[in-house]
Amino acid sequence: MAKVQLALAARGKDEGAFKAWGSRAVGKNNTKQWGSGKELLQHLVDATNGGENCIEKLYVFSHAWPYDPDGNRGGVKLGGVNISGFYSYPLTYDHRDARYIKDLRRLIKNGDIRFCDRCKVIFTGCRVASSKFPEEFIRLSRCKLIASNGSSHPDPGNPPGDETGVWFSTAGGWEEQQAEKNDGHYVGWIEYEMDSSGDIYEKELGKNISLW
Repeated sequence: MAKVQLALAARGKDEGAFKAWGSRAVGKNNTKQWGSGKELLQHLVDATNGGENCIEKLYVFSHAWPYDPDGNRGGVKLGGVNISGFYSYPLTYDHRDARYIKDLRRLIKNGDIRFCDRCKVIFTGCRVASSKFPEEFIRLSRCKLIASNGSSHPDPGNPPGDETGVWFSTAGGWEEQQAEKNDGHYVGWIEYEMDSSGDIYEKELGKNISLW
């Protein structure tokens, strides 16, 4: 069985940057664009190729969520109107091409999507970790998963994180800065891992990590 490394780059605002980051992470040929949750999941189906392959490493380059002290809906979205992404659960006005964790569950159960026994998934969108989405995803994929609990972006240094793969996750605005300062709100990267008994453990990785 072939082990596949894949990057999925969201269309819309910043799609050029998303594609470039995917190419640096896994190569141009292994970087695919997605314009809806339907297309995102189809790329995972295509990568699995009828069960001949398994997904060993997956990057999802996308937009995600602004800071909300109560957390967010969970999932990832395109650069633009937030109605057709890949989410934890449906809302009334979602586009018909939006997809959800329940759709991923069905595709994995049917063998249409397969992750390798030792796999890793990286979501780069802002505050993907500020929801139950990472835990929902890892229970289905059983992959180690990394996501941001703050405002995520490449290191602006010289050379920049666009090239080196060093990314930051920090407080993105005054309200979030105050939550970090006064309430101990964590704004860095989080690594999720599930053990053989199904327990999920979270590890705080700090504000900067190397993605590739």
